[in-house]
Amino acid sequence: MRERILRYQAYNKSRKINAIGFNPKKATLLFKVIPYLLHCNYPDLPGFVDDPHCPFGIYRFLPDKIVDSELFRAYFPDSTARNQKTPSPYPKNPCIHSLKTIGSIGTIAQSEKSDCDFWVSIRLEELGESGFSLLQQKCKKIEKWAGEQGIEVYFFLMDIDQTRENSFSSVAEEESAGSALKLLLKDELFRTHILVAGKMLLWWLIPPGLTEEEYRGYVEELVRSRSLNLDSFVDLGYLSDIPKEEIFGACLWQLNKALDSPFKSVIKFAYLELLLKHKTKILPLFSTKIQCLVTFPEQLPRDEVKLPLNHIDPYLLLAKEIVAFYQKNKIKDEDDLIRECLFFKTLEGTKSRKNDAHLRTILALMEKWDLLPPDYERMTQLQYWNYKELLSFGARVHAYLLDTYNRLRWLRKSFQDDTGRTISDRDLSILGKKLFSFYDVKPDKIPYLHTLSRQAMRQPDLTFHLTRYEGAIYYYVFQGILDAESIKNNQQGLIKRETDPVLLLIWLVINGIMQQGTIIHLTKNFLAVHLSDLQNLANILIKTFPLVNFSQISATELLSQEKVTMALIIVNFEKEAVKGSQTLQSSIITVNNYGEYYHHHYTSLIQLKNAMRLLLTRHFVSRWNNNMEIYIPDQPEKHYIQSQLEK
Repeated sequence: MRERILRYQAYNKSRKINAIGFNPKKATLLFKVIPYLLHCNYPDLPGFVDDPHCPFGIYRFLPDKIVDSELFRAYFPDSTARNQKTPSPYPKNPCIHSLKTIGSIGTIAQSEKSDCDFWVSIRLEELGESGFSLLQQKCKKIEKWAGEQGIEVYFFLMDIDQTRENSFSSVAEEESAGSALKLLLKDELFRTHILVAGKMLLWWLIPPGLTEEEYRGYVEELVRSRSLNLDSFVDLGYLSDIPKEEIFGACLWQLNKALDSPFKSVIKFAYLELLLKHKTKILPLFSTKIQCLVTFPEQLPRDEVKLPLNHIDPYLLLAKEIVAFYQKNKIKDEDDLIRECLFFKTLEGTKSRKNDAHLRTILALMEKWDLLPPDYERMTQLQYWNYKELLSFGARVHAYLLDTYNRLRWLRKSFQDDTGRTISDRDLSILGKKLFSFYDVKPDKIPYLHTLSRQAMRQPDLTFHLTRYEGAIYYYVFQGILDAESIKNNQQGLIKRETDPVLLLIWLVINGIMQQGTIIHLTKNFLAVHLSDLQNLANILIKTFPLVNFSQISATELLSQEKVTMALIIVNFEKEAVKGSQTLQSSIITVNNYGEYYHHHYTSLIQLKNAMRLLLTRHFVSRWNNNMEIYIPDQPEKHYIQSQLEK
């Protein structure tokens, strides 16, 4: 037992070292400062809750050793928490048994954009409902403070007993669909976590391959024989198997997550296919593989290499296993797609350069494990790809997700009757609604591109070009800075064309192609629409309609009736002559609570005012309710139009 504990401690330390090597400042916040704030409740420190009953503190945390006086003063120079005359800000009875990260921190998949989810193991029976609520308040305040330091963190308070019995409210519950994820989330915790502070998971010391009943018997024997002091560990239970119905639910979940972050979702989705296609009754959970590598190396197959502890990277090894699975099953070229998505995931948020130390480390590791994509040099230059290349790769990713989903949907029919139903109708409805909102085609709906994350689609420069063809005027938008002559030789840079400039601009905004900081250029113009008009409308659209994050649309919204949440009215953008109330060109752009955008065009003032009246009566959308904006570009008749709208 002692040797297994030492092996685990060495592995956990190596994961922390990896995180420190990637970003020392971020690691200091994650592994030292944030745990310190959870361990204190003092008025001039972030996270303070002004209630004497607020629970706080982490078992076995040594605050003055972890955060020395120099580090404390660096972050909290005005705090009196450590003054000699100040009563101790530390708890007499800590309430947090174990604090762990879950996810990519300290692995090859950690990137500049990686947030950090903390799994906070507590006991509800110790806190009570009010104590739980107060601790949540504290965590929210620390999350906000961390955000001000430029780091995105989230705390998930998880009851130890519920987690052990697999009856816990999962992280997915808040985001959307709890029944689709519980055991897979536990599998991810076991295989990816770093112990930041508090008690070690007992799971590392329980032999792999047991049934649920054998696990319980093993723990009882540990208690009876006093082989371990179980008060020094957190028992979150065991994973002997995962119902395939639940894995199918998680496939739906990952499809939803891919709408915002496709690279990570492809890797997770592939893992789910690996599990679903496995013929044996006991699934080859990757958490078991990591457990064997770290604390039970003697149970590895004889032909498998026993890795040094500091070479065990959960994401790297999972990607390697998935690539081998696709090669063995000869499923298209998806082994290369896994390599590419893992590579892109590690580069998210970085300006990739060959002399970058992090990039060199990634290249060396991926080459060693045969995970380097065939065209990796080109992939390091993602920010310089032309639009069609971005679109093509994004289409490949979405095609993979949808093709795999269709394969798994047919596979589901073969096991559905055997495993029973573990996904609720409510959760299937939620997950289906998100996909429907993204992929479905409806009249007047503005389509989303099936592409990379919308952040990755941002263009630094866009050039608009106007042409007249067969009596119609077309607005073209190109990637980069061009003039009327160079456009002729840059057709590969064409993004889109429309006869309606408003529809073109909103399409660019909702798909992330045009964002804050994008510079607009206009070639020689023969219309009344000027560059300033395009830029002004773009600024208003970006401000009014932030990029939709589908993973953050709540279950409550998705299950409620459709309603418009914001509207923008654009009147006479092309500055046509206004002849009374009969000829007034206008558009209304709306977004609803499902994340769907619509564009409606009107040709008269009466039509526009009727539409505005309908928005008010049906959806309570108006300027007075602060969910409607009106934009009229500068023109001679601007005041006349405003007066007509206000009648």
